[in-house]
Amino acid sequence: MLIPFPPGTGNDVVGRIVGQHVSDYLGQPVVVDNRSGAFGNIAMETTRRAEPNGYTVAVASTSFSVNRWTMLTATYSLDDFTPIAMVASQPYSLMVSKSVPTKNLRDLLDLLKKDPGKFNGGQGSGTGYFLLGLLNKEIGKGVATVAYKGTTEAVLDLLAGRINVLFAPITTALPYYVSGEAKMVAVSGTKRAPLMPDVPTFIESGYPTLDIGTWFAMLGPKGMASSDVEVLSGAVAKAVAEPDAIAILAKNGISPDYRAPSDLASFLKEDLERWKDIVKASGFVPQ
Repeated sequence: MLIPFPPGTGNDVVGRIVGQHVSDYLGQPVVVDNRSGAFGNIAMETTRRAEPNGYTVAVASTSFSVNRWTMLTATYSLDDFTPIAMVASQPYSLMVSKSVPTKNLRDLLDLLKKDPGKFNGGQGSGTGYFLLGLLNKEIGKGVATVAYKGTTEAVLDLLAGRINVLFAPITTALPYYVSGEAKMVAVSGTKRAPLMPDVPTFIESGYPTLDIGTWFAMLGPKGMASSDVEVLSGAVAKAVAEPDAIAILAKNGISPDYRAPSDLASFLKEDLERWKDIVKASGFVPQ
């Protein structure tokens, strides 16, 4: 089970929890392998080129849709993969360094407008990059972007004050919210995250364009036998229904969201088109 991002990320948490239960159901070991790099594309390319025998899968996320339109090397289409199961979803949060004098999202954006060029933002995923781009559109000024291999590395620089803002999945941001080492000014979703009840949503704060969360799904290489897909998808469905799995996911701000292969395929088709439009509107040139 390939994880496209480093340990501690949402993909990693979901993969390890689900992987353990899938292992129990199948009576076979599930080896979780973090293949981070290229905003998740290394793991997805490895999965794409694997033998479609049911023994190599990836825990993909929103970066799957983003990379398709932003990376020249990501020439894949949905037909290059086998949808197995939607697993879970989670909100994104906007983290702010404690050195930035702001208490809420509106104050933050006013501050960024007031001092253009003074502040910078980190991004360790394609989603984070475009969220920063959408934020820049909101303020009409440039917040410089600093790229990282993964969001967890960007968090370390935010805590040290080397970057000022960072869009991060709740899984990554939660420990620093609890410890008070970083500020959280908004989260995605139609309602507040249970683990951050005092943090308003982007919609609630008046900025619905920033309301973008992330999803986690199991994908395999093209050509997997339908029987293998059925077995793996069924194991995932059982895994995310286990009380202990639900509890652990909830502690990380992640909600189980199982969907069958056909439903996942429809979702991915729509998500790829959504991100195609976002990337096109941003003027981003694939690299």
